[in-house]
Amino acid sequence: MGVLKRKEERSETVTVRVPGSVKAELDRLREETAAAGFDLNATLSEAVIRMTKQVREELHQVAGKANGARRPGRMNGFAAAAVADGKTV
Repeated sequence: MGVLKRKEERSETVTVRVPGSVKAELDRLREETAAAGFDLNATLSEAVIRMTKQVREELHQVAGKANGARRPGRMNGFAAAAVADGKTV
C-alpha cells in the first residue's frame, strides 16, 4: 500500500433551504457529534455526494427513456385520441 495520498478537491459552500425544525436539529446534532469527536460536516458532505450521483444516474435513465421510442398513447404531450379530418373521434 502506498504512502502518497491525493490532494483533496477544494470544498465550496452550498446553501440549501430546509424547514426551521430541520435546521434546529442539525444545529443540535452538530454540537453532539462534535462533543463525541465526529465531524457532521464530513458526514453531510458524503451524503450530498452520494445523492448527487444518484440524481445524475436517475436523470440519465429518464433522458434515455425520453430519447427512445415514444410512449404509446401519447401525441405531442397529450393523450392520443383518434383524429379524422381534424376532428376528435
